[in-house]
This record gives sequence, structure tokens and C-alpha cells, in this order.
Amino acid sequence: MGLKEEVRELLRQGREEALADLAASRPAAVQPLLGRLWDSEPLIRRRAATVLGKTAATNPDLGVEIIRRLMWWLNDESATNGVYGIPALGEIGRFAPKIVSPYLPALAAMAWDDGLRLDLLQALEAVAESSPETVRPHVGVFAAHINDAPPEEVAAYRRLVESVAEGVSDEE
Repeated sequence: MGLKEEVRELLRQGREEALADLAASRPAAVQPLLGRLWDSEPLIRRRAATVLGKTAATNPDLGVEIIRRLMWWLNDESATNGVYGIPALGEIGRFAPKIVSPYLPALAAMAWDDGLRLDLLQALEAVAESSPETVRPHVGVFAAHINDAPPEEVAAYRRLVESVAEGVSDEE
């Protein structure tokens, strides 16, 4: 069985830890993982994003390379539909907030994009679970875009605001 097929089978089986170990020991496994972010099955996409987050936490240098690729895919010039990479950015932030934090301003700057906003909010919410202070400065960017947003975006925005507000004292 080739690496691509092994990655696909481990994702199908839900063996995220085994796959994270594989990616840590064989960085070539990252490429087929990235490809699964576009899988037709949402569960496979979610699992691939989670594994990429765990991989970044165990190998920060590789994590930065993954982030750079995902950010490039979000760039219009890349001619790639990078929206499917946003959950992976959130998972990297959940497991390794320090390495994703330099990229949060660029993600927040995309708040104007109706096609990305919900995914961006959900990704920032994932980062906020482990590091609310990292996300807090970027939440306000979304406020101007929420007034006429669909209900699921408004709900995601409210959850994000609540998640970064927890633990904030009145003195802040």
C-alpha cells in the first residue's frame, strides 16, 4: 500500500493518532493529508484537519510549512479554492497556537469575504479554545460584517466573542 492509500485508509478508520505519528515520522504524509482537505466526505476533511493540527504541534517547523501552504491557497493568485484549508488552520491553532498566531491578522483581514467568513470564525474559535488571548485582538474585525450576516455566522461570531471574553477581568 502506498503512502497516499495508507493516509486515506487511516483517515477512513478514524485513526488520527496513528496518522499523526505517521506524519511526524514521515513528513511526506503531509501532502496526501493536505489533499484530503478537499475530500467529498466532510468527516474525512475534518479528520485530516485535526491530524494536520496535531502534526504541527509535534513538528513546529513542518507546521509552519503547512500554514504557509494553506495561506497561499487562500490567496487569489494561487488559483486554489483555499476555503477547505481554513479548518486545518484552526486545528493547527488549537494544538499549536504559537505557530499560527503570526498568521491570525491575515486571516482576520479576510472577514469581508462572505464565502470565507463562517469558516474563519470557526477556525478562530478553535484557536481560542487553547489560546483566547491570541485571538482576542482579531475578533473586532468581524463586527462590521455581522449585521447582515446569515444566522449561522452571527451565532459563530457570538460564540467567538464569548470564548475570548472568558477570563477577562473588568480591569482589562
